[in-house]
Amino acid sequence: MKVAVVDTGINPTLPEFAGRIDPASQDVAASRGITDQQGHGSMVSGVIAANRDGLYMQGVAYEATILSLNVGDPAGCKPGNDCFLDSALPTAIDLARTNGAKIINMSFGDEEGMTPDIFGAIQRAVNAGIVIVMSAGNSGIADPNSFAVKNIQDHGASGLFIIAGAIDVGGNISSFSNRAGSGVGAQYYLAALGRGNATVNQFGQHVTPNGTSFSAPTIVGAAALVAGAFPNLTGAQIVDLLLKTADDAGVPGTDAIFGRGILNIGRAFQPQGTTTLAGTGMAVSITDNGITSGPMGDASAKPGDGAVILDGYSRAYALDLARTLRRMPQEQPLREAIGGRGTYRTAAAAAGPISVTLTVRNDLAGAPTVGIAQTLLDPDDRRRARAIAGTVISRLTPKTTAAFGFSHSGRTLQQQLAGAWEAGFLVARDPMSRAGFHPDANASIGVRQDLGPVALTVTGERGKAYNPGFRPTVELPGYALGTVTLDRRLGRARLSLGASRLTEEATLLGARFSPAFSIGGTTTAFVDGAASLDLGRGWSAFASYRRGWTSVPGQGALVRDGRLQTDAFAVDLARRGMFAPGDSLSFRLMQPLRVARGGFALDLPVTYDYSTGTARTARRFFNLAPTGREIDYELAYGVRLGGGWLDLNAFLRREPGHIETMQDDFGAALRFRLTR
Repeated sequence: MKVAVVDTGINPTLPEFAGRIDPASQDVAASRGITDQQGHGSMVSGVIAANRDGLYMQGVAYEATILSLNVGDPAGCKPGNDCFLDSALPTAIDLARTNGAKIINMSFGDEEGMTPDIFGAIQRAVNAGIVIVMSAGNSGIADPNSFAVKNIQDHGASGLFIIAGAIDVGGNISSFSNRAGSGVGAQYYLAALGRGNATVNQFGQHVTPNGTSFSAPTIVGAAALVAGAFPNLTGAQIVDLLLKTADDAGVPGTDAIFGRGILNIGRAFQPQGTTTLAGTGMAVSITDNGITSGPMGDASAKPGDGAVILDGYSRAYALDLARTLRRMPQEQPLREAIGGRGTYRTAAAAAGPISVTLTVRNDLAGAPTVGIAQTLLDPDDRRRARAIAGTVISRLTPKTTAAFGFSHSGRTLQQQLAGAWEAGFLVARDPMSRAGFHPDANASIGVRQDLGPVALTVTGERGKAYNPGFRPTVELPGYALGTVTLDRRLGRARLSLGASRLTEEATLLGARFSPAFSIGGTTTAFVDGAASLDLGRGWSAFASYRRGWTSVPGQGALVRDGRLQTDAFAVDLARRGMFAPGDSLSFRLMQPLRVARGGFALDLPVTYDYSTGTARTARRFFNLAPTGREIDYELAYGVRLGGGWLDLNAFLRREPGHIETMQDDFGAALRFRLTR
């Protein structure tokens, strides 16, 4: 990036400037050449572009090229440190323009001989879109020097000017620096280091001068870095970017001391404004593009080297989309199962072929909450105990039974209609009851028909898909689930086989992605198999297995297609009457639903051409299968004690959440339920 330094020249023999000086550099004030006889120009140039040679210091934009235009007065400096030949300034500014400089450094102020010719040259530079950085002045007064202010008054609307104020290392305004003032100049005033700037003088000595003459080249160097990295930016955009990304200082907002604030080069390089996928215009976040779900665990998406995104200034960046996906918070199944506050009372009533149960909850303040609920709640239904819930079960004929539920899952209805007994597990929950999210069922219906050798149960439910990681402001997406189950008794054994179809409105097994992914309407088919066996003497065994196939249809300009396979299983061993009549002891080994393999394909922009504003896309695979595998072990014991029922549960979760590096989760719970 070519930067013009209108100053006292430069020492071209110094190693700090080797390869940094543009061939068009020249003496504008006399015929001495560019050699700096006063030192000011060399020090300014060193701040901007001194080589990165590992010696003492380096320039802010150490690969920039200096167009050195020597306007040093051949007669030497006049009183007041006026070292420039004013009549040479218009020619120098025109030379900067005609030789392709992107930025002009003007580390001078109220020169005595400022003429209309100077402002005419500045007008031509403005018309060419050149950035101009001017020193605020070293008088320590409330306003920038009049030369800077006049340029803002005349040409500030072009957005091409910055007035450079000086700060100390600690971030305080330097005592010598002119302030931003209360006039129009404050909107273009930017502070940067101006005390003790490391640079080099005309003799090659390493020095640390003070003055706004050196805060100006610090800002020029930053502008050169931005211009070189992002060739699409106009001069006005570069100025706007540096001013908007400044660190606010002093009074909040633009103030009379620091103006727009303190230069922050790092922030200027970060994406600003709305970010979009290159070539698509689709908004994408650089920090949060959604959340995965429990079955995906520690899956590392690995979609290649990243996607090209554009910020509000159309600057291109590489974004690793996988790093912008949040992982679902670790579930705490024990807390979810027993975390209800207060006491519960349950009563049942029946009239002919119809039965209803009623649950009343009293919170810790004694206020009653009434809801209709069935007694055999699974943990997901217990989580919703504070909501109104209920079932009505009616035997329509000797072989037909129907059930209708509020805030209950279809799985719960199917289990109750089939008369299945569920042991009191708190953590190793029924793997058939979850599809990657917490089902918040609004309504469910089930019908069971005895067909002789087999029984057929059909259930359906609709509701909302809840994920603990969803933002509080996000409306829960909907889902629908339909299931057909056949079961049959064979002696001491009972077998069942079921098929389900799950449709999700805007989630993928409970995972939710930003609109850029355009994922919605996913469909999952589950096949469930279960078998129980009466082993005699109170012993029984049970096993269940679920296999799922999820389809992600190609939607929009990004997602093409996807396939996931999932599975879950449980193995139980239980005995009634283990230590006392009526007690029960159960053990379960269980794997929650887990993505076994698969993901979805994305057409991501992978390169971007600034000259044409076009992006090239490539197909990338977004893997959603975890490396970890959660296995749960739980022991549950229940016994009647006094006027109630005592439950004891102990559990161990290995690699919880399907996260390979996660520490084991273990614990126990003791509960007592008073019965009447």
